[in-house]
Amino acid sequence: MAADRNGLVIVGGGLASARAIKAYREAGGEARITLISRDTMLPYHRPPLSKRYLRGETTAEDALVESEAFYRDNDVDVQLETTVEALVVAERRLRLDGGTERAFGQLLIATGASPRTLDVPGSTLEGIFALRRLDDSTRIRAAAEKARHAVVVGAGFIGMEVAASLSQMGLEVTLVHRGEGLFEILRARPLTVFLSELYGRKGVQLLLGDEVAAFGGRSRIDAVETKRDRTAQAELAVVGVGVEPGTAWLEGSGLRLDDGIVVNERFETGVEGIWAAGDVARFYDPLFEKHRRIEHWSNANYAGAEAGKLMAGGEGGFDIVSTFFTEVFGITIKLFGDVDEFDEVVFRGAIDGSAIGFYLRGGRLVACLVLDQDEETENRLKELLKARATVRDPERLGSESVGLDELFSA
Repeated sequence: MAADRNGLVIVGGGLASARAIKAYREAGGEARITLISRDTMLPYHRPPLSKRYLRGETTAEDALVESEAFYRDNDVDVQLETTVEALVVAERRLRLDGGTERAFGQLLIATGASPRTLDVPGSTLEGIFALRRLDDSTRIRAAAEKARHAVVVGAGFIGMEVAASLSQMGLEVTLVHRGEGLFEILRARPLTVFLSELYGRKGVQLLLGDEVAAFGGRSRIDAVETKRDRTAQAELAVVGVGVEPGTAWLEGSGLRLDDGIVVNERFETGVEGIWAAGDVARFYDPLFEKHRRIEHWSNANYAGAEAGKLMAGGEGGFDIVSTFFTEVFGITIKLFGDVDEFDEVVFRGAIDGSAIGFYLRGGRLVACLVLDQDEETENRLKELLKARATVRDPERLGSESVGLDELFSA
């Protein structure tokens, strides 16, 4: 395979990048590939960082997307612990830290996102963590081994998963969230109530409708003070209050930025030969006819592979029903579709067992919340979503005796 110094350059060392490399080669792409990553490790899966890896049930090697040999065998020049500081579109080059530059023929931007921080007194104390990288999870695990009390800030999927894992590791956990319920992003009241009860039964103290006012301690955290004058003891705190897409280095580049890099359904930026995929990309979803930025494993896994095929000259593009999943205390929750806009959500089944939540907008099925369903049912729900199915009889949605094809007209 002939080397091409102006070949394909991928900025970002996450799942989307690894999937793009594999798909690019499998689709016949022959250019030399350079992978530039700020991370200390080869691309790895992030879901274990808040779950199994954090709890010490798997190793760092288990989390790798591909082995070191994969990159060698596919002629990939991997540059770890390297930061890209700017993109010069007109000259088709990247400016790296240390003053070096890298030319490219094709460019895939997959720089992911970075955790938001809390600007409150004590936020720089030792023992306060954000979770994004494997190194973060390793440090949190080490701190947890020496702690009895932990505070988790935020009730999104990172906060919820970390709180569950730390509780399973034997710590006394307090979860602080400014909203009034857990997993509010899913906008399903029955699920929120169930999760609040579940976390309570597991011993997690919930401080809802509240925010962190300050972290207490001299050099290391020993407590968290809230705006409602509540105090929680803590030798460890994990802050999970959302992320910001990794686009700061692209300011002034000419690429369209709007809460991420705006791309079409083919992950094209509008500049020939430059694509973006994964958490950083705000892509066009033809099913919902709008741009979306999705910060989940499933999207990075799929988008990276599609971008890889496209960069090799193949066919591809976003053409699936988006999927999200999480696992807390052994319970897996999945969401298919989009819950940004809906009129109502109707559940069938038992939330604490097997259930489906149907999100409807104007009679059309736009999303499904799924707990403990078989693969056949899940696949049929995705088919109905993709077909823009409409409900035949809303009164029967909650009946488990009625089949999906009786409920919806595709």
